[in-house]
Amino acid sequence: MARTLRPARALGAAAILLLLTAAPVRAQQEDCVRSVVLALPGVMWSDIERHEPPNLLEATEDGSWGSVSVRTNSSRTSLASGFVTMGSGARVDGGVTTGGPADTTVGAPLFAQGVHAAGVDEVVAGASDDGYGARPGGLAGALEAPVYAIGNGDLGKPAPAPVGFGRWTLLAAMNPDGVVDAAATGDDLLVDDRAAPYGVRTDPERLSEAVDAFLEDEDCGVAFIDQGDLTRFDQWTMALGRDEVGDDLAALQREALMATDVLVGELRGRLRPEDLLLIVSPTSPAWANEAHLGVAVAVGGWFDAGASLESASTRRASLVTLPDIAPTILEHSGVDRPPAMNGRAMVSVVTGDSPLATMTALDEESVFIDQVKGPISGVFILFQVVVYVLLLLLLVSGKQRGVGSTAARTLQMCGLAVVAFPVSTYLAGVVDGHALGGVAFGALLVALTAALVLAVSFVFRSRLDRLLALAAFTWLVVALDLVTGSMLQLNTVFGYSPIVAGRFAGAGNIVFAVLGVTAILTGALIAYRFSGRSFTMPLIAGLFVATVVIDGAPAFGSDVGGVLALVPALGITLLLLSGKKPRIRTLVVASLAGVAVLAVFLVVDLSLPPESQTHLARLYEDTRDRGFGALFDTIERKATSNLRVFTSTIWTYFVPPALLAMVYLLRRPSGRWQQFAFDYPKLRAGLIGGLVLAVTGFAVNDSGIVIPAVILSFLVPMALLVHLSMEASRLKRAEAAA
Repeated sequence: MARTLRPARALGAAAILLLLTAAPVRAQQEDCVRSVVLALPGVMWSDIERHEPPNLLEATEDGSWGSVSVRTNSSRTSLASGFVTMGSGARVDGGVTTGGPADTTVGAPLFAQGVHAAGVDEVVAGASDDGYGARPGGLAGALEAPVYAIGNGDLGKPAPAPVGFGRWTLLAAMNPDGVVDAAATGDDLLVDDRAAPYGVRTDPERLSEAVDAFLEDEDCGVAFIDQGDLTRFDQWTMALGRDEVGDDLAALQREALMATDVLVGELRGRLRPEDLLLIVSPTSPAWANEAHLGVAVAVGGWFDAGASLESASTRRASLVTLPDIAPTILEHSGVDRPPAMNGRAMVSVVTGDSPLATMTALDEESVFIDQVKGPISGVFILFQVVVYVLLLLLLVSGKQRGVGSTAARTLQMCGLAVVAFPVSTYLAGVVDGHALGGVAFGALLVALTAALVLAVSFVFRSRLDRLLALAAFTWLVVALDLVTGSMLQLNTVFGYSPIVAGRFAGAGNIVFAVLGVTAILTGALIAYRFSGRSFTMPLIAGLFVATVVIDGAPAFGSDVGGVLALVPALGITLLLLSGKKPRIRTLVVASLAGVAVLAVFLVVDLSLPPESQTHLARLYEDTRDRGFGALFDTIERKATSNLRVFTSTIWTYFVPPALLAMVYLLRRPSGRWQQFAFDYPKLRAGLIGGLVLAVTGFAVNDSGIVIPAVILSFLVPMALLVHLSMEASRLKRAEAAA
């Protein structure tokens, strides 16, 4: 027992040493520069492409550009959530009682000092409940220079009740106490205009006066500006509906966008070369049924002309997030990012792409995949359930004796199709699905799956060799993709979405399950096919090591939960394949080995430049700065997500029939499981290893039941093919005896 605990003690000491050896914090020396954040609420790159606002286009050419994922903690980001997130450097929900000052004074001067934003207690309480450690108002709290709020998005003059105010810049500019240094958000910024949404529009002269006052009075500082007309257009169109707005839709949007574009020109003419201008969409169009990506442009500072934007939050060119806004401003001001900010400063990445066409296509593809992902997954699950039901009916009816019958061959092909489908979804990522449309894209997936099944059926006669070929091919495609930048993971059916914003690079939860289970199946089938060969076990060991490295290394998959699940599952599988039985001590050592491997990846991650570090380094920094409470919050949040997924996803309904089919295949007729162990010990080892991976993957990942469901999509077809092989062998023995 003492020997078993020694690795744990050593590992614990190493973890404590890592936590205590924090990097020194540099002095808070602010550079005297200005940063201006101009909001484009509800604006997409397709709007820029359609209306061609000249100053925005010029800013895009002179600066760096990208798409911003506006997702906060809710599926649709409100104006309150978008603005408060920009000023917090972390995902925060804005609540429903925010949007204006706590106290208003009629006839107040252009700028009011020390304005208290309304509803701050609600925002702070929500941030605390979310468990991310976010600190609303973190940007203003970290800066000594003043932070201004400029603009009025009220839906009328005066602001209507009970809707309230639309002065959202207050939420971005406030400090943690909810106080804004200076605010020009009064209704004196508005003029009556019966042709405009809600009968008002922003007075350009009065707004320019407010902007000039900031630029003239402050050599340093930050200003959040919302011109206001785009906000009212977005809310007007949502309230009435696009059909009601009708032909006036494009004209109203163009007028609001051009009013903001004039402000862009004024800012660019007044800002110094060392100043920073960020033009960002804080929200997706409220009037759209689906969420979209927003616009992000950075001019000045270290941002190169014609380059694309990237951050350590995404590690993917041309993609940034709303929480990256505040850290970027702090970096520009020479101030350290506080621990509560989990966003990262944006940087420029050289690219030869055209911003308008590239970003418009990215948004369209993201929306398309998000729309078809659910139906396609549902069809995939339904197909499997139907196959398993038919299989059970066939077995119960006693017709399984005809293993060479049309029904048996059809079931075999269906099982292979199930195994081939996941890799088909990744291969389909090389085409633009939105250009094909839903029906054609579905047909492409079916065609790719059928082509793979027919190819392996033509090349290999043995049904298990066909399974080996498909499993190995799937592993190879996923592994090569993760090593070369994960291009097949973004916007694919079994990949991840920049709109959902759970992950932008590396290995997502589903691809971890696919990579892990195909490694186990490939290893087990190699052990079965080449049993007794000298190269077999070293080859399998190399395959398993490569799987862990590819899934967990910061440069590749950067999957924290995946490593914790893969190391014990693959270790136990390797032990079983070598003919040894695992013990309790083995399970403990395997689990500790997973933590040890993760610690190695952490050291590698921390050695990388800040803009290249992954969420593993961010979790470590969070724990170092905020204590182990941050780690416990993360675990609790993942457990909550597990429960939510379990009760909401269609994959939950797939697991019971899949398990029932597999149990029936391996337990009927009586003695089949023992016969399986005698005839196919290597394959039984692989099946056990796959089930271990399903359980550990379920426990440590926040996708919950989806993980074992995906793994069962590979294990049940293997059980089916083994059953057919065993039945064929039984019939041959019976015929020989006769």
